[in-house]
Amino acid sequence: MDETRLNKPPVEKTETKMLNIMIPEELLERLQTYCAERDMTIQEFVTDAIIDKLELAYKERRKRPRL
Repeated sequence: MDETRLNKPPVEKTETKMLNIMIPEELLERLQTYCAERDMTIQEFVTDAIIDKLELAYKERRKRPRL
């Protein structure tokens, strides 16, 4: 199991909603391989990726000078 997953705090149970997206077949295959090699679900990967991207976006927004 991936060591980074072992160090994460437990995720609180929250209400979930379905998200359906279309992605290129090659990208899906890469995603499936990546997740299988790391014993994680695609849902876990996508959720973590969205959280990371949003945190980065907020950090970048805060760096902009205010007028």
